[in-house]
Amino acid sequence: MKKIVLITAGILVALNLQAWAQTGLLQKNTLRKNEPIQIVSDKMEAFQATRMVVFSGNAVAQQGDVRIQADRLSIYYKNSGAQSEKVGPDAEQTGDLEKIVASGHVVITQKDVLATGNEAVYYQDTARFVMTGNPVLRQEKSVIKGCRVIIQVDENRGKVEQCADENSGRVTAIIHPRKKK
Repeated sequence: MKKIVLITAGILVALNLQAWAQTGLLQKNTLRKNEPIQIVSDKMEAFQATRMVVFSGNAVAQQGDVRIQADRLSIYYKNSGAQSEKVGPDAEQTGDLEKIVASGHVVITQKDVLATGNEAVYYQDTARFVMTGNPVLRQEKSVIKGCRVIIQVDENRGKVEQCADENSGRVTAIIHPRKKK
């Protein structure tokens, strides 16, 4: 029981330490990566051997103005050699986040942009989401649908791609002009 508590505490500390482990990045990426990631869920499981932590049951992760909500969030850490095998207060590389995989009823929000789908992968190094499974990108009243939605978080831009294997998988959009105030 004590070992599980130490592992859990080490992982939670590592989630916050990952922001300070990043150096030499462009200023726009540094701003978000220096912010802690807060995660809440109904359940958490840690898998030390695979450097993975799974949050399940209405899992919500927030970093700055970006919020991810899903049935399940799987957090993966980079393999940084022998140090990454250590979990606990002495672990130096545990916080080196590689990616977050969100699955089941995924909702991503940033400012006035909302993206929904069945699965999304967030890549920490590039601050990029790739969303699949009936993804929809919304901004105010405008809606864009396609096969794959890519969101560049730090660049405030997104891209929607058509499905290559399907004839009916074209990108569709309904664009509403903004009203002048």
